[in-house]
Amino acid sequence: MMSSLCFYITENLRKNINQNQLDAIQHACQSTSTTLSNNSLNTEIISSIKKDTEYFILSDAIDFVFFVTKAKNLISSNFIIMPNDKDLSLFEKYKEEMKSIRYLIGIIHVDLLKTILVQIITYNSNASKPLIHNLNLSNPTTFSHKVMHSSERSELQSKVTDFFHSEIQKNKDKLVAGSNSYSKILGDIVDEFLMNAIWDACPTRNNIDRTVPVALKDEESIELNCFFEGVSFVMSVCDKFGTFQGDGITKYIRFGVGYKETEAVKEGTPGAGLGIFMVLQKIGVLVFEVEKGKLTRAIAIARGDQSIRDVQKKPKTVLFFEK
Repeated sequence: MMSSLCFYITENLRKNINQNQLDAIQHACQSTSTTLSNNSLNTEIISSIKKDTEYFILSDAIDFVFFVTKAKNLISSNFIIMPNDKDLSLFEKYKEEMKSIRYLIGIIHVDLLKTILVQIITYNSNASKPLIHNLNLSNPTTFSHKVMHSSERSELQSKVTDFFHSEIQKNKDKLVAGSNSYSKILGDIVDEFLMNAIWDACPTRNNIDRTVPVALKDEESIELNCFFEGVSFVMSVCDKFGTFQGDGITKYIRFGVGYKETEAVKEGTPGAGLGIFMVLQKIGVLVFEVEKGKLTRAIAIARGDQSIRDVQKKPKTVLFFEK
């Protein structure tokens, strides 16, 4: 299948990851028939990657700077950054070099780390599934809705808030104090995702007055899905346009490592709006799955065993899958 694929852990990162993280990485590689190389020096990684090699590199901030200096060509969408919170200042001056980065992994539970790595490794293969499937939620409680009109937004915001609120009440013995906030947070985020899906994503609507209600045609309907299982909260909104472009993710990855650069966004640039910064302030894991011209799925993920304060720390997890 994908046996030629090699997954490298960079030199400095390898010294700093814990055994649980290493187990998650090994598991992801085994389950996707990927060769794991976790004892190479950075110089060896550079020399072993030839033009036709299929590879992923998992790196921290220190090793990122090394690769920028010594092998800038390897900084691509296959270069995954998993930085230590103490080293985030190293990214400041590499705004340009970060434009090809699509995957930033922050402080997340090892189960989620495993799922994300499987998703990254398989996304462009025939074996790919939507992230929601790979999360393997065994028996989640769900709330789903097909959105046909922009006027549904405020009611849906309430419904999503109520859905998560009721699940949190039923399961509060398993969740950390403060988890109540997640219902309001996910309600705010769904509104942001819906605005992006109704207006920003649609080439004919991304410049019109948003106070004017919009009816969606059937082929433009938006899918909203919420899941709660165990301690996991997952909420996704999927449009049928698939216009969010990879170069639009850089500002969110930069924000996820602590830099907010509000550059003038060209009018009519398809993709996500400024509200995504708000989403990232409130939540730790934000994922976009794009099939060009077909769909964009925005996903927010949280775990009720992680305190809100931890979730709001940088680095965030920001992932952009595109095919």
